[in-house]
Amino acid sequence: MNLPLKIAIVEDEPLIAENIYRSLVALNYAPLPPVSNYTSAIELINTERPDLVLLDIRLSGSKDGVDLAAEIKSRFGVPFIYLTSDSDPITIGRAKKTYPAGYILKPFTKSDLYSVIEIAIEKDNFAKEKLAERKPELSDCIMIKHNKAMVKVPFEDILYIQSQHVYVQVNTIGGRSFLVRSAFQEYLTRFPSFIMRTHRSFAVNVHYIDAVFADYLLVKNIKVPLSSAFQKSVSDVFFTR
Repeated sequence: MNLPLKIAIVEDEPLIAENIYRSLVALNYAPLPPVSNYTSAIELINTERPDLVLLDIRLSGSKDGVDLAAEIKSRFGVPFIYLTSDSDPITIGRAKKTYPAGYILKPFTKSDLYSVIEIAIEKDNFAKEKLAERKPELSDCIMIKHNKAMVKVPFEDILYIQSQHVYVQVNTIGGRSFLVRSAFQEYLTRFPSFIMRTHRSFAVNVHYIDAVFADYLLVKNIKVPLSSAFQKSVSDVFFTR
């Protein structure tokens, strides 16, 4: 099951907030109910842990969107995009010091919104990958983000991996599964050779193959598709073990 991006909306103009919400639904994201001030936004982000925050700079109350952005960055580490009609140099100067993932001026179209969101998410993913590259490499496992935590998953515990559109689902012998937003082919490069591709949307741990049939494998009694493009490589490994 695909999990669409969960997006928080912080906007104090109800009509604009509703239009943003409807646009996000139409774009197949999962928007949270809009909130309009600093306090409500902090409560929402703390409870719902969104993947991204769309944030108006000029909010009602003593603390504006830039104040909120600074708190989001330090406390939650969630990427955020400024939505505003304000383009004066002073405001831009304050805003850029919070290092937003994006900035879009009102009024904007649905396609504008889509573009800035997708670019922001890619930037955030790239930054996280670069950070991971600077850390000591773990040769026998992969770290997977799950419920806002990084979980260590040993390669030997992985049963099979499945592509689900813009996500990859990693399934383990213990029955746990993890959903990662990534391109399937690129993600498979992170695994050892015994995690072998069997289909354009599947890869399996060859250690758990119980039987090979013409168009599928049995992997711990689970049917996994086997396409003709991968039959020979799988058979070579299986029958020479």
